[in-house]
Amino acid sequence: MSGGNSAVLRQLARPRTTADRKRSRQMSIGVAGSGALLLGALAILMIPSGFSSSMICGDFGCTTDLGSGEPVTEALAPYVAQDGLRGGTALGAVLLVVPFVLLAVQALRTGTAARERRLAALSLAGATRQDLRRLAFLEGTRAAVIGALGSGPAYLLLWLVLGPAMPDGAKLLPRPDLVLFGGWIVLVVVLGLAGGLVARQTARTATVSPLGLTRRRPRPLTALDALVPPVSAVLVGVGLWSTIHIDFLGVLIAMAAVVALVVSGGPWVILAAGRYASRRENLVNSLAGRRLLADVRSPGRVVGVMLAVGIAFSVITLLTADVLIQEDTYDQNFYLAGLGAAAAAACVAAVVATSALVVGATEQILDSARATAVLVALAASPAFVSRVVRRQMLFAAVPAAVIGAVLGWIVYGALLLNAQENALWLAAALPAALLASVLAAGLGVLVAARAVRPAILSSSSPDNLRTP
Repeated sequence: MSGGNSAVLRQLARPRTTADRKRSRQMSIGVAGSGALLLGALAILMIPSGFSSSMICGDFGCTTDLGSGEPVTEALAPYVAQDGLRGGTALGAVLLVVPFVLLAVQALRTGTAARERRLAALSLAGATRQDLRRLAFLEGTRAAVIGALGSGPAYLLLWLVLGPAMPDGAKLLPRPDLVLFGGWIVLVVVLGLAGGLVARQTARTATVSPLGLTRRRPRPLTALDALVPPVSAVLVGVGLWSTIHIDFLGVLIAMAAVVALVVSGGPWVILAAGRYASRRENLVNSLAGRRLLADVRSPGRVVGVMLAVGIAFSVITLLTADVLIQEDTYDQNFYLAGLGAAAAAACVAAVVATSALVVGATEQILDSARATAVLVALAASPAFVSRVVRRQMLFAAVPAAVIGAVLGWIVYGALLLNAQENALWLAAALPAALLASVLAAGLGVLVAARAVRPAILSSSSPDNLRTP
């Protein structure tokens, strides 16, 4: 093994158990979703500059109106047809990549305890640290390449839904061409390499103890981790304010700051929710809080998406209220259609984040199978454990969505007040934003709780009492 036999490593990298195949499939789905959205952003950015009413676009391309005087029908929606709006739409597609990336990373971490024992056994058989890293690289590359290859058909399906299936004037994606095919080939290489490099890092912990007795210990949050969220929140406000003067640069600053805020703020939401719940007298709440405090970083990454969903719903609600008080019907239809698309994108992000939450909760349940079996042996039913897990996910997702809605309302509402907008509808928008955020998070958690029940039943078996 130490000689680096490539054929042996390729054989070992193939998923053989049901858990390995499921982990590889989930990672491939996350990569495929990311690739399809990146291809969508690329397709939008490749629309010819200067696209206007002089261009007639159908499902099979664009032609130029030669002055026949006939009414021009534009197939593409104005959000992608107009130069000033196209970049923002592409940026929105790129931001939707984040929850899919989190799903792939969370899936990559699934089965870590069993994987550690497997790698430790290989280490005892003579595998070196470099061999284990190469093995992990091949495992991650294989799943990522399969997902990247699937991103092409996934994009075609996305194009069919957002292109030919949409009426003229509402199509969000242009017809695929050879340039996009070339971008797909490049994407397969890039995503495959990225998946392998990320997976390679997961092999480090298995080489610490040859007997596999060392468990992953969650890293505590540091002072630097505490500094990033408030700085990011300030930059969000600065970016939004600067859109008044420097439109494109302000949007970039705001979007980058939002990503930094949700990624860095998620673990702190988990920490606060876990401490609050663990101090409750109710046994279900206390156990749910303790489970959250066991590892704040892993669920924090997923909950960060819920934080972003809350911010998105808050901004969408504020803008909707602002549009509804306008008198121009054309402007209302234009903006409401765009806001509806943004709300649908936020719902997609919530669904993907819920899927990642299921993966993380399932991993935690299977990793602590012995503790669950002991709890059931001491007279706690699997239904009780299910209530604990459901409460755990509620404490994680709902507060994050509420905090995001309040932050978005404060920051963006302040900007609208500065623009001398009506303060009454600004105040009325907050309850609507909170309701939408809580419903999205709550319904997602209920679906997620049902999805982890098989893992709970499996971990409740008395056979797990013998698990080391």
